[in-house]
Amino acid sequence: MATIQKRKKSWRVQVRRKGGTMSATFDTKAEAEAWAIATEAKILAGNGVENIVQEPIAPIAGKAAKDVFTRYAKEVSPGKRGGRWEEIRIKMLIRRSRLFDRPITAITGPDMAEWRDKRLCKVSASTVNRELCLISSMFTHAMKEWRVGLTCNPCALITKPRKPRPRTQRVTIADRKAIITQLGWNETSEPTTSAQWVAFAFYLALETAMRKGEILSLRWSDIDFDARHAHLDMTKNGDERDVPLSKAAMTLLRIVKEPEPAAPIVPVQTGHFDKLFRDAKREAGLSHIHFHDSRREAATTMAPKLSNVLELAAITGHKSLSMLQIYYKPTPADLAARLDA
Repeated sequence: MATIQKRKKSWRVQVRRKGGTMSATFDTKAEAEAWAIATEAKILAGNGVENIVQEPIAPIAGKAAKDVFTRYAKEVSPGKRGGRWEEIRIKMLIRRSRLFDRPITAITGPDMAEWRDKRLCKVSASTVNRELCLISSMFTHAMKEWRVGLTCNPCALITKPRKPRPRTQRVTIADRKAIITQLGWNETSEPTTSAQWVAFAFYLALETAMRKGEILSLRWSDIDFDARHAHLDMTKNGDERDVPLSKAAMTLLRIVKEPEPAAPIVPVQTGHFDKLFRDAKREAGLSHIHFHDSRREAATTMAPKLSNVLELAAITGHKSLSMLQIYYKPTPADLAARLDA
């Protein structure tokens, strides 16, 4: 049986089993409990107290939060979808805040609240929520798997920023033409430059409601021209999906002559893609347009052509009506015209 007692700034644990006694002192209660469990298990397995070698537990509780975060980036993030971007975010979090130089056990709820408020002065509430979610995951994993001496996750002690209203931005014909003009594409010729491929991808998104990442993941072998669909092996929600291709989408894809089956449909790396699109929309005076707005535009224009919301969800890949509502944004004039049809 183990007895754990607080002694000033340390925790003393004593294990009594089979007539023998062992004791040790640790910086945190969590480390003391872990040692007690491991020691009792060894004794119950048949080892006498005199034969047990005391193995010190790694003092992770005294480590700086940034060191624990770095370990998470190396050991946990690579096993996730989007792990590369998570590693980049973790490095950014460490670099931008001195808070994470402190021992991980010294970070409190008020500390995280102060961090939240400072970040809100620089970035949107959505960004802060994403970062808080990541930080919370790192605290939770460290508590469960690495015996960090925290009694609770400090992120759970604060209120997350209120989510902003969902975007309602549509992409007009004039908007899309202005952007592809800046990217140097004429809508009909096979793209030859990276900028033109970005324009091509933007038009494909407007015709299919596919996400940017989904388009960049596609290879020509994923396109079934006979059955008129594009196969997505992995999507944001973790499922595969077959995206039906309209006549306009088919015409767009057939602009490319004799593509290699194993080649990507859009041969541009994500980072370069983002920069090209960002620069083009700025030069066109359309900084308020996001590439992802093409998904809303596509879903909204598709909806009247379909018989029910389930068909639209099958195309976009949404699993809930509440999420689909964010992307279906008809104008009052459009709805009024349908009432008179």
